[in-house]
Amino acid sequence: MTYRRLPLLVVVVAVLLAGMSSTAHADDVAGRNKMLHLLNHTRATHGLATFRLNVTVSHRAWLHSKAMANQNALFHTGNLYDAVRAYRPSTWGENVGMAGLLTRIRTLWMRSAGHRHNILNGRYHRIGIGVVRARGVVWVTAIFYGG
Repeated sequence: MTYRRLPLLVVVVAVLLAGMSSTAHADDVAGRNKMLHLLNHTRATHGLATFRLNVTVSHRAWLHSKAMANQNALFHTGNLYDAVRAYRPSTWGENVGMAGLLTRIRTLWMRSAGHRHNILNGRYHRIGIGVVRARGVVWVTAIFYGG
């Protein structure tokens, strides 16, 4: 290979890498906003105030969703309080889920007593949401806090 072709090769590799799944490199803001809308709609139908989104906590939630997707397994955050400590909450919780659609995750959460409790807990006012799409499914982490 000549040195003249090296810059072209670098450009081709860069374009190929840029075309790969963006969820591996950046927060899924559209997915996060859709899940926020779904959860806030659920709360509103139950006469509760809507969640206010915390972008910093959402990034922590996204990192957790990414870790679950990478390991192809659901698990809770081991240090959940660390994600919300700066906001001095008196209460906090987490939902994790995986399904083909965000609406399906919300449905599954509402059918589970513990997950439902987190969504409808009136003491939770703030939320961080992380969404990652991988291998044809959506991985979601929701971190709730308030007090």
